[in-house]
Amino acid sequence: MNRKIVKYTGIVIYLLCFFVPVEMISAQTGIRQEKIGIEKAIQIALENNHDYKIAVFKEKEAGEKVNAAWGQLWPVLESEASAMRQNAESGFMSLSDGQNEIRFVQLKFGLNPGMFYHSLRASQDASKIAREEVRRIKATVEHGVVKGFFDVLLASEIVKLHQESIDVLNTNLRDVQNMYKTGLVPKFELLQAEVELHKHEPMLLEAKNNKKSALDMFNYILGSDKLEFEPDDAILKDESMKSPAGGNSKEEYLITTALKNRPELIQLEKKRNLTEHSKNINSSYYLWPTFSVGGYYGKTQYLPNEIEAPAPIASSLSNITGTDEWQKTWQIRVAATYRWGAIIPADPTRAAEREEKLKTKEAEEELLKLKRLIGISIRSNYSKLITSYQIIKSQKENVATAEEGLRVAKESYRAGIIKNSELLSVELSLNNARTSYINAIHGYYVSLAELKKEIGINDERIIMEDVK
Repeated sequence: MNRKIVKYTGIVIYLLCFFVPVEMISAQTGIRQEKIGIEKAIQIALENNHDYKIAVFKEKEAGEKVNAAWGQLWPVLESEASAMRQNAESGFMSLSDGQNEIRFVQLKFGLNPGMFYHSLRASQDASKIAREEVRRIKATVEHGVVKGFFDVLLASEIVKLHQESIDVLNTNLRDVQNMYKTGLVPKFELLQAEVELHKHEPMLLEAKNNKKSALDMFNYILGSDKLEFEPDDAILKDESMKSPAGGNSKEEYLITTALKNRPELIQLEKKRNLTEHSKNINSSYYLWPTFSVGGYYGKTQYLPNEIEAPAPIASSLSNITGTDEWQKTWQIRVAATYRWGAIIPADPTRAAEREEKLKTKEAEEELLKLKRLIGISIRSNYSKLITSYQIIKSQKENVATAEEGLRVAKESYRAGIIKNSELLSVELSLNNARTSYINAIHGYYVSLAELKKEIGINDERIIMEDVK
């Protein structure tokens, strides 16, 4: 009976393991993650990034403010019904108790030309600032994804490197133990092999912890709270890395390109223009009159009082007081209003004008500061890119040479030609060569991502191709 229970239990567990989705297993254990490339990682990050989505909404809001500015050219059309009551002991107002009025169509339109023009331009500049903010956040997200992507690959390669070193040192220790038993090597070499192996074990643990941290950060950038995604390391085997064209002329070309396309620079330029237009809006209060047009068409019912006077006099006054019958009425009014008080320096609009003028100077200083920083950053990252590429080329050959050297050293050690310390020294040289190669690949792609972010264009051809 117990055997049947065990048998059926095993079948159930097998079926559960077979039908449970891989994604569920991955989410629960964290062992299996979906391997993704850079492009898909960027797409996932943008879809999940809250700052990017907020910036897109703000861009649409800024577009509606432009529409609102254009809307100043449209008159206000409305209908109105009103009732007015009044009382007076004497004078013309005493002849009427008020009136009832219905305005079928009423039009109101007023415009200060200076205020309209500069408010429109200010809203357009604000819309451009919001649009560039979307580009800025997008570039920041892309840079973060690329850096996180290669941070994980670098950490993974370091783990592999330490694991391979431990495997080599384990093999070496077994060889030394066998040679020690036969009396071919002294105990010192045995102890040395054990110490070298144990020295690398904590390095492997630290490397694994660094990889987990890098993987956590990578998934965080992608908007995932679990270890759902893992970078595809196929890019490390890609042999199509391009050589950047060096020279001061290339650096100056990249700086010039950045000054035209960098979102932060465009934002500051538009911010400066926006404050200038805001200043001119306040200036328009005393530079321009406000032109207005108004009118209505409707019906009015007057409520006249009875006049205690002789018939001829009462009849003539009825032309003024009117009758209680509904009458057609209309009115058109055209005016130009000038606000003299805005000329006085103490007027609030003049204070606002001076405030915006100071903001314009502040934006100009920020613009000059950022231009200098961009130049420094581009030169630094372009130099890192060239250096990383050169290291990749040199260390790739060096790794192959070191691997062959380690193979020869192992045979030489087994033949008793070299000591164990010399063998370990060759193995250390191979580790150093591999580490330099991996770090150079990491530096190459991170510097390339930095340059794309700095120049404001996500096209590496601008960075790699020669200046014509």
